[in-house]
Amino acid sequence: MDLDVVQRDALTVLYWHRLVSTEQVRRLVAPMLSAVSVRAKLAGLRRAGLADRITREHRPRTWHVTPAGAEAVEAAGTVDARAYRLPGTAVAHLLQEHTLDVVETGLAFVETAREHGHECGPLSWTPEVAHRFRDRIGDRRGVVIADAVLHYVLEEDGRRTQRTLFVELDRATMPVARLAPKVVGYIRYHDHAPAGTGQRWAWRERYPRFPRVVIVLSGAEPPVLERRLADLRAHAQAMPLVSTAAGRVDMVATTLPRLVDDGPLKPVAMPLLGDPRWVGVFGRLS
Repeated sequence: MDLDVVQRDALTVLYWHRLVSTEQVRRLVAPMLSAVSVRAKLAGLRRAGLADRITREHRPRTWHVTPAGAEAVEAAGTVDARAYRLPGTAVAHLLQEHTLDVVETGLAFVETAREHGHECGPLSWTPEVAHRFRDRIGDRRGVVIADAVLHYVLEEDGRRTQRTLFVELDRATMPVARLAPKVVGYIRYHDHAPAGTGQRWAWRERYPRFPRVVIVLSGAEPPVLERRLADLRAHAQAMPLVSTAAGRVDMVATTLPRLVDDGPLKPVAMPLLGDPRWVGVFGRLS
């Protein structure tokens, strides 16, 4: 089957992000097309055996690549090969809401970039990126897996500024007391300096500066998410390892409704440490 540009882009997006709803595909790769047109494009990929869908009652139709579709994307060489394949349908049902919310988070940046002339596209974030570390004291090893590492290029007065974010998404499936310790992994990763290498920080092998950690809360009504955000901030400040990380690791929290409604450039994020004032996801842009 000869694919058109939209179908090729859609197939690549499905491969890269694993699960994407019909409307998210439209907004990512063909915002100028109608929903009917995009559904027809995806249906064509399904007939060709390159993509398939998950249909659940009262849930958006969600698409993923088939093994043949994954092989086609990898053969095209437009993106790096991913180390995983979509799990079985039963597991995919469990992953669906979380994965779609990560895509929705990325979309908030993509649509803001289009509006302001910045750079952030459908492939500007990589899902599920592992970062390994060893504690400063002792030999305890660990790993922190960011739900996404997102890259964004700001254009201001002719000046280009590249920003990188660690995105951690929580769908209100665990108590805040269990969510708060997850930020400890980012702090330990920041502080990890491999012995005998002469390197001050291991993370400098991957990033020119340590990415800001953005915790995105979803999976509940806005008032519930706002309470969880306040509780998360209080809990983080009460944890010694977190509270002493100010100035080393920049961490903010927001809610998915705030991010989607207002965009990341507006004051939608609350720092976990320091003054309780709303800021843009990137902080001050100057």
